[in-house]
Amino acid sequence: MTANSAPRIRVLALEPYYGGSHRAVLDGLIERLTPLGFSFDLLTLPARKWKWRMRGAAITMAEEVRALARAWREARPDGKPARTHADRPWDLIYASTFVNLAEFVALAGDAVTGIPRIVYFHENQLLYPVRHTAEWDFQFPLTNITSALAADLCLFNTRYNFDGFVAEIPGFLREFPDHQPTGVAERIAARSQVLAPPFDPVPFDTVLPVRGPRPRVVWPHRWEHDKDPEAFLAAVHALAAEGLDFEVAVAGQSFRETEAMVAEAAAGLGDRLVHLGKPESREDYARLLASADIAVSTARNEFFGLAMIEACYAGCAPLVPDRLAYPELYPAEARYRSHEELVARLRGALLERPAPGSARALAEPYTFEALVPRYAEVFERVADGRTEPVNR
Repeated sequence: MTANSAPRIRVLALEPYYGGSHRAVLDGLIERLTPLGFSFDLLTLPARKWKWRMRGAAITMAEEVRALARAWREARPDGKPARTHADRPWDLIYASTFVNLAEFVALAGDAVTGIPRIVYFHENQLLYPVRHTAEWDFQFPLTNITSALAADLCLFNTRYNFDGFVAEIPGFLREFPDHQPTGVAERIAARSQVLAPPFDPVPFDTVLPVRGPRPRVVWPHRWEHDKDPEAFLAAVHALAAEGLDFEVAVAGQSFRETEAMVAEAAAGLGDRLVHLGKPESREDYARLLASADIAVSTARNEFFGLAMIEACYAGCAPLVPDRLAYPELYPAEARYRSHEELVARLRGALLERPAPGSARALAEPYTFEALVPRYAEVFERVADGRTEPVNR
């Protein structure tokens, strides 16, 4: 697209949780799709208080969109409201599940009438492990369901995410005291497909794997209960007690609930602990992954896991649980079924260090270069009114 040419497809992107992997994926798509003839109006909110984002983002974003649409109409020569596809300010709405899409569409009104809609499921609340179940928890899975019903196409990052969401819908709707909806799962499944989230390989391509004299294991996850840092720390403490000489890097964002526990447990590793906390920059993160031999996940909740994919690309051999989304992304030799098997597999990898880059092929299908053409095709198809799923 030349500097003076109009974009072929104008996208309104909604991300109320603009941080972490959500932000990285969205920013990368915008950067790479813009030269292909797409333009984006991006509405975001800071990545905090996710429950309140799901509850209230639709109100805030609908107001913003009405103002944008009003300004667009006023800038038109005739000042008249849109009546045809070409007259609308956008050709496509692309939203994450942190906005209630049904509420947004209703509140935005004429500003978005008739515009095709895609909702992207990085995760879903029907499969999310809840520690303290209460009646108000029902709001979040219900928001996912109503958003899916309001979309023309639902994109899921893995088959595990898609299949699990659809399978759980009938049981969840039976919680209704009466007037239980029927056929909802079937309607959502008919308008859904799987499309993985891409990552940027450039920071990892510019860093050469540099291994020290001791093997190093990295745990590259946020410190929250659903990632189960306790299980990882228990495994490395067990191997340290055996006298194995190795290094441990605990990366990822910390949170108040787990920070003290993780820091205390990790400190017990002594000089084996070579890193603790979120790296200061993307480059530092790439260097940390490139310095490790093995990357471990102990997640009890994972719908894709970009951190592990990036670790594979950076040169680490993966060890992941044989559950969640991992079986569709990793071969059997990279998966463990129990804590005891994790300890045994990790012991073997520390004693016989894997070759750097041995798992890179697992990650290469998920780079932006590999996946952007698929996103472009989906966006074009839905903007054109062809919303049938492809390559489920």
